[in-house]
Amino acid sequence: CTMQRQLRVESDYDQLPDNVPISAHIADAEEHKGFSRHFLFVIQVKLKGGSRHLIFRRYREFHNLQLSLMDTFPDGQRQLLPTLPG
Repeated sequence: CTMQRQLRVESDYDQLPDNVPISAHIADAEEHKGFSRHFLFVIQVKLKGGSRHLIFRRYREFHNLQLSLMDTFPDGQRQLLPTLPG
């Protein structure tokens, strides 16, 4: 059963187009000071075809996403969401 599942996952992966994101990680976090102090996260996204892209997001954007997801999930499923650091 495990071997069949593995083969299916590999064949499903082969079916994906090259522009599908397959991994993402935070490559850097930069503190910006000025009128308002904030952190900018640099997220590196790797696509199946091998290309990489950098995406820049503020902590506030992750926080807003978290709030939106909390509204979407029923109370019993909210614990499935990852918590954001302070």
